[in-house]
Amino acid sequence: MKLRIKFCKLLLATIGRILPLRSHIGGKISNRIRCLLVKGIIAQMGRNCIIEKGAEIMEGCVFGDCTGIGPNSMIGPGTVFRGHSLMGPDVHIYTTGHYYDQNKHHFAGRTGPESVIIGENVWLGYGVIVLPGVTVGNNVIIGAGSVVTKSIPSGVLAAGNPCIVKKVIDEKIFEGIKKNENIAH
Repeated sequence: MKLRIKFCKLLLATIGRILPLRSHIGGKISNRIRCLLVKGIIAQMGRNCIIEKGAEIMEGCVFGDCTGIGPNSMIGPGTVFRGHSLMGPDVHIYTTGHYYDQNKHHFAGRTGPESVIIGENVWLGYGVIVLPGVTVGNNVIIGAGSVVTKSIPSGVLAAGNPCIVKKVIDEKIFEGIKKNENIAH
């Protein structure tokens, strides 16, 4: 099993990188080839997914229907896309970090994996970075260059470093979440 994953990763990193973007001539066939390679790496892949050239995808991910992975993006192990989400180029989603030993002033190994969950109907703009343990709700836009350090509720536009809610874009969904949070507390 591990050998198959390594082989698919190698092919994705080599052949997948030189095949054209989906929007270019031959791009639809290139996308199908990249999707076949990614199916050998991740846990589950829905229908009509898009994997652009240069994407690096780690094992254990789940891609719901119509998930679009942008060019030169990196998706960490165990990331879950609920579906109908897209991203721009150079998006990085991390699911692990590093321990820092303050007494010795050096890094001391990796942290355990913390899942990242991307809801339905999400747009991640160019160069977004998502850190371990974050959940992005449904119907969300994350602005270009944002660093998502904390979970983002559904129905909002969020941006910045650190990423914060800038605007409510889906009032019904956002109000429903606020009501549920009030009931829970």
